Amino acid sequence: MTHTIEPWMPIGATKPKDDIASLAKQVGWQELLIDRASQSTDASNLALNLSSDDFVVHQFPSYLPLKFEENFQQAVKQSGATFILFIHDFEPLRIANRPTADREYALLYQSDGLVVHTREMADALASPVPTFILGLFDYLTTATIPDRLFTPQLLYAGTLTKASWLKTCMQPISVFGKRPRKWQHDNLPPHITIHDLLPQDLAPGLLPDGIGLVWDSDSDHDTSYQRYQNINSPHKLSLYLAAELPVILPTFSPFSNFILDNQLGACITDLSELTITIPYDKIKAKQIGHDLRTGKHTKDVLQKLIAFYDK
Repeated sequence: MTHTIEPWMPIGATKPKDDIASLAKQVGWQELLIDRASQSTDASNLALNLSSDDFVVHQFPSYLPLKFEENFQQAVKQSGATFILFIHDFEPLRIANRPTADREYALLYQSDGLVVHTREMADALASPVPTFILGLFDYLTTATIPDRLFTPQLLYAGTLTKASWLKTCMQPISVFGKRPRKWQHDNLPPHITIHDLLPQDLAPGLLPDGIGLVWDSDSDHDTSYQRYQNINSPHKLSLYLAAELPVILPTFSPFSNFILDNQLGACITDLSELTITIPYDKIKAKQIGHDLRTGKHTKDVLQKLIAFYDK
């Protein structure tokens, strides 16, 4: 399991990859470290000890140059090892007119397998290689989750670059995130309260009682963040559920039926609907929160990979 080391990244930016690497090690996988500060685009150094008995799951993208991604895939495959891409985000689905999209799709199509967020993402990528579904991202934490009391207070946690809707939002919201540099001269409504980012490893226990909101909007005409919600598994959704909070998410999310069927919150098609009634099954919330905090989804998909490839 690859794990890109990048200590300068913002708080929380690396948590999904950190958690997957940690869970892989828990169930016996070796960690293949990629130091983003010193790694060259050559990538052959990462395949020196590989053989045809190995299979490598690469957490993609590494945010190293695309040439590195191509060379790394080639080096692993030349060793005879199996090469699987574990997709965290796929920028050609989020950014319009991306000049490197063809090369990025080629990486998918030339891999030996893919792990993607949802069946909807698999359909959008339309890759011919074997594809495995993660579902919700797990959210590891050692924090104690408080006994939750239902309150209508809306909460929003995560990057605000995809939350330009906050500038015109009519509902009071407690926001946990960093104000983007581009917003320094923008006035937010007085009922929007911005708090410091929470330490990600402890955030599920530190979030107050309330309702976690999952909603992205586009910052400019070149982004497709809102449409991306049709296919992705938002990490903030995992945070709220790990915190055992009810949630509100878009009706068009792949997880809308899951949330409604388990009475973990409500779905909306527009932010004007935020005052809707929220169903909340506290017992179900505890069970699903525990699954996320202990890595059930990652462990399940890794077991499926072993069963499929280790023949």
